[in-house]
Amino acid sequence: MIGFVMKKISIVIALMLIFGCASNRPPVSSKSASNVIKSISNEYIINNIPLDYHITIPDFKYRFKNNLLEISVSLQNLDQKLYELEYRVIWEDEAGFEIDKTPWLPITINAMENKIIQQISHNPEVENFKFYIRAKQ
Repeated sequence: MIGFVMKKISIVIALMLIFGCASNRPPVSSKSASNVIKSISNEYIINNIPLDYHITIPDFKYRFKNNLLEISVSLQNLDQKLYELEYRVIWEDEAGFEIDKTPWLPITINAMENKIIQQISHNPEVENFKFYIRAKQ
């Protein structure tokens, strides 16, 4: 189990080094529903490095409900400043191929606020997700 986790972390770190737009923190460990045995290799990516020092993702959860992947992502504003952001979820199959994605959706997070974003996939083939967040374009 430890070897699997270390392999997963090293893959994410390698991707962050290659693409340079990923968060400088490894993903928070995910939590699965106890009655579902599926491996989620999800990750979050903050597309604006300076934003990474102001907005964090302290936690995310997921579960499979009626064979559809449902996610809940917590955002935390560390500043005394309001941020206008956009987020997107990319839904992937078991092999990591993109099945679907949301459009960039706006969200406002007030000073020192915590917000939870929830999304559910619309395709039972979805096994993984990537959560992206960026400054409003």
